[in-house]
Amino acid sequence: MASRLVPGGLRSQLALVIAAVAVLGVVASFLALRSGVESRLRSQIDANLRAQAAEWAQLSAHTEVSTPAGLEATARRFLKDQRYHASSLIFLIAVNGGRAVTNAAEVVGLEEERERRHSSSAGLLNAAPGLSSAPVSEAGNMRVLTQPITSGGRAVGALRIAAPLRPVEQALSSLTRTFLVVGLVVLVVAVLAAVGLARLIARPLRRIARVASAVEAGDLSMRAGFVSARGEVGVLADAFDHMLAQLQRAFERQRDFVSDASHELRTPLAVIRAQAELLDQERDEQRRHEGTATLLRRLDQLDRLVGDMLLLASAEGGQLVEPHTIDLVDFFEDLRRDLPLFGERAFRLLPVGGTLRADAERLTQVLRNLIRNAVAHTKPGGRVSVVARARDSKLEIAVSDDGPGIPPDQLELVFERFHRVDGGRSREDGGSGLGLAIARAIVEAHGGTIRAESSPSDGATIRLLLPGYASGARQTPRAAA
Repeated sequence: MASRLVPGGLRSQLALVIAAVAVLGVVASFLALRSGVESRLRSQIDANLRAQAAEWAQLSAHTEVSTPAGLEATARRFLKDQRYHASSLIFLIAVNGGRAVTNAAEVVGLEEERERRHSSSAGLLNAAPGLSSAPVSEAGNMRVLTQPITSGGRAVGALRIAAPLRPVEQALSSLTRTFLVVGLVVLVVAVLAAVGLARLIARPLRRIARVASAVEAGDLSMRAGFVSARGEVGVLADAFDHMLAQLQRAFERQRDFVSDASHELRTPLAVIRAQAELLDQERDEQRRHEGTATLLRRLDQLDRLVGDMLLLASAEGGQLVEPHTIDLVDFFEDLRRDLPLFGERAFRLLPVGGTLRADAERLTQVLRNLIRNAVAHTKPGGRVSVVARARDSKLEIAVSDDGPGIPPDQLELVFERFHRVDGGRSREDGGSGLGLAIARAIVEAHGGTIRAESSPSDGATIRLLLPGYASGARQTPRAAA
């Protein structure tokens, strides 16, 4: 699909923002530079005007200016010395009671004519004292310095020096044209860079959007994958992929749960249905009683199966254990008293003292499942051992039996739900097939590990390792045999 800028999209917004910032930067730079150039050029003109006024003051201080004739003579001498300014500066020395002296008679004549027609208009002849700007006929805007000429404390005339502002206007006009060209070039470059940058930033986002569309269509295997972008976009892509992985696992667990439930519940439900149908047709009271007892046992098995499946579902939801500190002396003593209830086996218990940060009820459930599993795969009088020992800050518990053992290729699979071991260890006890899966879920919820070990001559051992162990001052409970 061709990449294009969509109005209102991220790329167009980025392009517009970057272009706007570039334009604002050029405009601000132009205004600042224009203001600085204009101020500097005007300052140079003002300094030149003041220098000319200082020359006049120096000359007039040593000549006779108290009479109109003397002031006119001094003015002509001053203009003669200023010939090199004739093309750029206008000098006008007004003489009270005499004729004005100037180096630009034509311009002054036009100014006098304009003053007669427009007495209120500002110009060279009526410029305010000091420095000011005024339009001058045939010369344009000019900077005018006006100073009174005094002698003996009385005004005898006025000095006006005017410098054209045309060089300033030309410089500002040239600067404006230059900035227009530079601004257009900067704008084009900024837009191109903005489009490229926007596409670069939006590329991983478009990939994420495509993945999201695929997920919406039901494909949970899609991933955004590695993106070259760094920072927030890369973090977003990683978080998105992690979320999809968790979502896929959740859906797979849900699908497996539904599949396992439909498979495992079908057989007991069929048996219960058949048993109920036979029970309905049975006329003998004794057989009806026996059939009812069998039906109740089947219902108990079904109830245990559903309970185990719900327990695994809660484990996958992360709400399985509530750890607290348990005393291992009391814990193993309770286990020792319960061992004979599992069957006629040669039980051996080697406990350890101290405390453990764990959920006592769930840990008891784990050991009962492991002992029940060991009893199911040994004959009457067979050996079943429960051995606990401390390993630094962890507690290791091993449940062993002398049954037929587990094939090497099945050691990792025995903890899967409803897994049936090929060979001698199968689900002959009629259990749900979830005991070891539940044990693993509970152990891992405690932050521990569980593994299976086996050899043809020594049976099987399930070994679990739990964190949170601390040695205690109480005496280690006695071993049970």
